[in-house]
Amino acid sequence: MKRLIMCGLALWLACLCARGQEAVDRGDILRDLEWKSIYDAYIPDAGLIATLKNKAPEMRIDVYLGSWCSDSRDHVPVFLKILDVLDAPGLTVCLYEVGRKAAPEQKYYVEEKSVERVPTFIFYKDGAEKGRIIETPKLSILEDMLAILL
Repeated sequence: MKRLIMCGLALWLACLCARGQEAVDRGDILRDLEWKSIYDAYIPDAGLIATLKNKAPEMRIDVYLGSWCSDSRDHVPVFLKILDVLDAPGLTVCLYEVGRKAAPEQKYYVEEKSVERVPTFIFYKDGAEKGRIIETPKLSILEDMLAILL
């Protein structure tokens, strides 16, 4: 009975977290020619990639993006290129597309995660949030990732 209750609770939480977002994969994102051209044109700094590879622990990164959002278009393909060049098997990435806000007074795209702007990259280690890149990186996606992981 306890196991049944735990399974029910887990299913309820999964449904709650999925509200307002739709899981997508990198192939879905890179089918858009404009996004793909940004991915193809970006060449990450090899030295920073080497540093990141040495520091990249087992982590999960949740990315909330909007296909309609210019900041998502500018930064998500760069992030995907970094992941591909990095080739870190310990990183798990979940990509979620969100729709436009239903009304101007709506504060969050994903209330449960306090996602107020897109793209939002949320980094987790051992189930706890370690840091975020929100909308526009402070320096660059790669340098901000390093700052979160150090």
